Amino acid sequence: MSTIGKLFGRSPFRQLQTHMEQVSRCVHKMSEAIETMCEGHFESLDELSTEVSRLEHQADQIKNDIRNHLMRRFFLPIDRGDVLEILSMQDALADAAEDVCRVMTFKKLPFPEGVREHFDELVKQNIDSFEAAAAIIRELDELIESGFGGAEGEKIRAMAHDVACAEYQSDLIQVKLLKKLYEHDTNMSVGEFHLWMRFTRNISRLSNVSENLANMVLKTLSLK
Repeated sequence: MSTIGKLFGRSPFRQLQTHMEQVSRCVHKMSEAIETMCEGHFESLDELSTEVSRLEHQADQIKNDIRNHLMRRFFLPIDRGDVLEILSMQDALADAAEDVCRVMTFKKLPFPEGVREHFDELVKQNIDSFEAAAAIIRELDELIESGFGGAEGEKIRAMAHDVACAEYQSDLIQVKLLKKLYEHDTNMSVGEFHLWMRFTRNISRLSNVSENLANMVLKTLSLK
């Protein structure tokens, strides 16, 4: 079997799926860390953040393996640049999960009145957005085998629409959360308020990048 065959197996997109599986581990561990913070177990956050960084590093190793073996002389059913762009977006999702966890370790953040409900909604919505995008990547093999068309192509278009809707809902929730935070800005230190802004922004990156990832897969459909 050729080098690329050894790397990707039957499909050149298997390793993209493997990478996304590792990214999912990062996001799920991030979710565990957020839950730990919300329960007030701040003493566990450093350990969980370190674990997310370890998982992210493993995702980087898979990413580098793909880049190193994606040689130009091998035929791919879509443009190599598109494959690398998909990979880069998946990498950005793992980076976002790591950044969220790092912020949690900087300072014990208080929950101002009325913030917790919107915060929980924001976390859930962003994870839902991520899961919807990850589901699209799990369909890549079937998409390639279908020639980017037919029922599978329509299925991917519908899934991408779901990701866009989830991202839109995330934006609405983020606005509500930010309004609540600004209502309490005078009750927090400058450092606490800054961290809340950064925390919220990093969590919201998950849905933003997830939508971009779904759109990138749609782009490959439109070129076929």
